[in-house]
Amino acid sequence: MNTQFAHDLCAARRKAGLSQRDLCILLEVGSRDIAALEEGIVQPTIEQLCRLSIIYKLSFTQHYEGLMRAAREALFRSLPDLPECSGDPKAEFNRDNTLKRLDRDLTAALTQKNAAD
Repeated sequence: MNTQFAHDLCAARRKAGLSQRDLCILLEVGSRDIAALEEGIVQPTIEQLCRLSIIYKLSFTQHYEGLMRAAREALFRSLPDLPECSGDPKAEFNRDNTLKRLDRDLTAALTQKNAAD
């Protein structure tokens, strides 16, 4: 996990004047879970990210961007492994269109990312 994000979580908690115990109650998790989040051992769930965003009034956009980039790369790698579809012509037409759009969108996003680097 991104150590900067883990550091940001810990700093945000301290700035808010909250203890790890407070977060345990607010996030409905155990103390080990909070420690693992703040040490960068585990990533927060989407629900936890939403709660943390509300608690700290922060968007954590950088964290989302990293997750989205990783998701795009994984999907792009997985596209060629999809099996051929045989069956309902309408479903196959929709599937083909979806996969073409997905390939186009992922290629554009990853190309844009590489150009920015």
